[in-house]
Amino acid sequence: MSERRPRRVAAAQPIAARLRRVVYVLLALLILVCLAAIGVLQIQDNASDLVIQVNTPAFEANRQVLQAMTDAETGLRGYEVSHDSDLLTPFRGAHARTLEALTTLHDKVVLGIRDDLGAAQYAGLEDAQRVAVEQWWTHAASAEQAVLQGQSTAALAALAVQGKALFDTFRASNAALESHISGERDQNWIVSERIAAEGTAATVAVTLAALAAGLIVGRRAARALSQPIKELRATMTRQREGEPGARAREDQGAQEIRSLAVDFNALSEQNLGLQQAQARSLRMRDLTIEIGRALREAPDAQQELDVLCMALGEGLGADRVMATTFDAHHADSIGAQWHRVGLPPLREASDERVRRIGQLAEELWLSTERLVVNDLLAPQVQLQERARIFYRETGARAVIIVPIGLGDRIIGMIHVMTVHEPREWTESEANAVQQVAAFVARAIVEEDFRGRQSEYVERLERLDRQKSDFLATVSHELRTPLTSISGYLELLQDGAGGEFSGEAQRMLEVIDRNTNRLRGLIEDLLVLNRIESASLKVNVAPVSIRELIAHTGQELSPLAQAADIVLDIDAGPDAAIVQGDSGHLHRAIVNIVSNAIKFSRPGGVVTLRCTLDQGAGRVLVTCQDRGIGIPAADQGQLFTRFYRASNAQDRAIPGTGLGLTIVKQIVQDHGGELRLTSVEGEGTTVVMDLPLSARVPGV
Repeated sequence: MSERRPRRVAAAQPIAARLRRVVYVLLALLILVCLAAIGVLQIQDNASDLVIQVNTPAFEANRQVLQAMTDAETGLRGYEVSHDSDLLTPFRGAHARTLEALTTLHDKVVLGIRDDLGAAQYAGLEDAQRVAVEQWWTHAASAEQAVLQGQSTAALAALAVQGKALFDTFRASNAALESHISGERDQNWIVSERIAAEGTAATVAVTLAALAAGLIVGRRAARALSQPIKELRATMTRQREGEPGARAREDQGAQEIRSLAVDFNALSEQNLGLQQAQARSLRMRDLTIEIGRALREAPDAQQELDVLCMALGEGLGADRVMATTFDAHHADSIGAQWHRVGLPPLREASDERVRRIGQLAEELWLSTERLVVNDLLAPQVQLQERARIFYRETGARAVIIVPIGLGDRIIGMIHVMTVHEPREWTESEANAVQQVAAFVARAIVEEDFRGRQSEYVERLERLDRQKSDFLATVSHELRTPLTSISGYLELLQDGAGGEFSGEAQRMLEVIDRNTNRLRGLIEDLLVLNRIESASLKVNVAPVSIRELIAHTGQELSPLAQAADIVLDIDAGPDAAIVQGDSGHLHRAIVNIVSNAIKFSRPGGVVTLRCTLDQGAGRVLVTCQDRGIGIPAADQGQLFTRFYRASNAQDRAIPGTGLGLTIVKQIVQDHGGELRLTSVEGEGTTVVMDLPLSARVPGV
């Protein structure tokens, strides 16, 4: 685990402030570039304006002076030759144009003067041209007067020669001025182009410098912002790859990044604490599972306490572990203790100490269910008298005390102790001790329950045997006098005791009827007793249901005739063979058919049929009557022993209430199912569903 770097309280600018500073620098550079470009454009515009607004107009004005003078000189010559006054029209307008052009030329020349030397040159050339213009126009006025006065040809020829000389002087001065203006214009164009090139280069240079400066500032700002984030991300990666102690630097980057690093480190510390707590919880869970497994394998309560003391002591790194169980009167029952090597065992607890432990266990069980003290000698710990006595007797400095209980029963107490030094117990450790206490409580209660259950089962079996013996004895003792009664009754009915009156005969019939009823009850009790004692299936062999139904029909035909009931019997196919006890199956069929006869009205029909479902492998014995039926409210309890339907009791129909119970048990013991459907007043249908034997002769 890497060491955490100490925090340094250093001033740090927020990210917004740093970004604003970068923006301000970039804006300053942009303004600088714009100012440089504007300055270059201004210089270039000045040079261009000098050419466009001064040199070129001056050049054009000088040409206009020449054009106006040429028009005037041409018109004057034609007039001198032809004396046609119409030819003086351009002459007269040319003078005004010449003066106007000279004025424009003078204004432009003045604007274009840049130094004293240039001013002297322009002034000399301009004055020379102005003088030449004035001289020619003076001559032109004289020549016009001479023509008007009609002077001689020779005089006019002389004036013409003089005028030509003056005009040539003008032309020469005009050409000199034009050459000078043209040269100035060309030079200004060269200067303008040079300024444009230099300005462009300067603008590009300033722009490149601004871009470089912006890149440098932006790179530094980006590095100042991204580098701490990269390091923070690298720290996260280290943690993800298995280095939980990796921590982020809190002394670099912007204020938000430093705050993020602080929060990340705090979260890492919390996460590390949670991981450690989870690891402790998992370790305690494994410890409790291991102790629970060991407790299940322990043969008795003493070994259970020995196992938990040793396992808790070694698993929690404690100095001592003590476990005690006691009875309801807080009397010591079983005790065990464990201590690390080098510590002497504790003395056996006195009765008083056991009593105090029992009281404390009861209080804890009814309140917090545990007591956790990190330091018994700490000033803030308010020890009660019992805790002071416990400290003096055990020397414990820190302790976890957990009661052993289940429900409202207090069984004992577990003490986990450290000696000499305090101990900060964790929640998972206290929970582990409490969980182990619950394991021990369940183990002790289960052991006690198993002991009581074994005793209870033994008592039930003894009672069952006594009941069976009693029923067998009582049945035997009842059958013996009943046989004697039946014999003497038969003798009396045969006239061995003399003739009886009609009333006496009716009394004998009542005695005979109740004797038969009592005999049936005794037989049913004996059969039911054998069923419950698991002695029913004694002679398992292939049984022909067809033969059983045929015998039942022969046996019960007299009973049916006496009750004026018709038996409709279909014994079924020869293949209807089941595996079972022939006598018990015969008794089941007889019970069903006799019930149907007993509950049928005189003149009724009882149907008994056997069918074979070869595909399902089942034999179905169906008995149907059209008698009084069974009320729907009674059908749920028909198979309860000694229960009789309400309408049978109302009609005083004799019976024991054991017939259907015996039939159902016989059918179930043969792997079959008994089904009954009935409608009061319409009749009852009973179906014995038995499995077809796999070994069927001839099939």
